[in-house]
Amino acid sequence: MSSERRNSPRSRVLRRGQIVFRSGHTAIDCVLLNLSDEGAQLRLGNWLALPRRFELRIENGPSRQAEVRYHAVERMGIRFLPEAA
Repeated sequence: MSSERRNSPRSRVLRRGQIVFRSGHTAIDCVLLNLSDEGAQLRLGNWLALPRRFELRIENGPSRQAEVRYHAVERMGIRFLPEAA
């Protein structure tokens, strides 16, 4: 029996990204450790108080709205929000 709880499997990646909030006035660099259609795991150099929802800008990739699902000392799991119609 698998302990996997994700709906879609994540692929290991090492890509740069930015967590953007406050209407684009604040950006924090991060590294994507794994990625799926539904979410990602991020590594942050410094843990700061971040909003629950933010924009994730992925280097050489799309920008997505996301929300925090869990956070640890230097890692964070996020879920991508559905795109507005």
